[in-house]
Amino acid sequence: MKSIIFFKYAFAILFALNINVIRADFTVKVQRVVDGDTIHVEDEAGKKFKVRLTGIDAPEQNQPYGLASKYNLRGLLLNKFVLLESKPKKGKPYSVDRYKRVLAKIILNGRDINLSQVLNGYAWHFKRYQKQQSPKDRESYNQAELNAKKNNLGLWNEKNPIAPWKWRKIKK
Repeated sequence: MKSIIFFKYAFAILFALNINVIRADFTVKVQRVVDGDTIHVEDEAGKKFKVRLTGIDAPEQNQPYGLASKYNLRGLLLNKFVLLESKPKKGKPYSVDRYKRVLAKIILNGRDINLSQVLNGYAWHFKRYQKQQSPKDRESYNQAELNAKKNNLGLWNEKNPIAPWKWRKIKK
């Protein structure tokens, strides 16, 4: 009987530890806003990260609305504590892109900041990577972009806005 109880407790502890290991959500302080979809942060242990906001692609800084997107994000996040939500990948507790940036959804006071950038016309929903989003986020981001476009918000106020992925191709 004692061995059954021991194994139950051992299993519960291992399960709890495993959840903490694979859980990628952590709190950081925003140190710098690079552009409308990239920030620099520092965690509670003093480790610094470059973070790419998932699900969105903001205009480049030399592109119309590029600086507006950056300044909007800066106004929302600079020197604030935020929650990073990232998926575990390749043995790490978070996903990293080819530039070694942590890929994350930014949450400030319960608000999805990535979605906010799209909703207010400061970024596109980056559909190329939408399969990495939850179905709920995919739908929310898509609807946010349609709403911003319909209401001519931000970059959608331009006559023919050029998506950042096309802009980068043209400017190579």
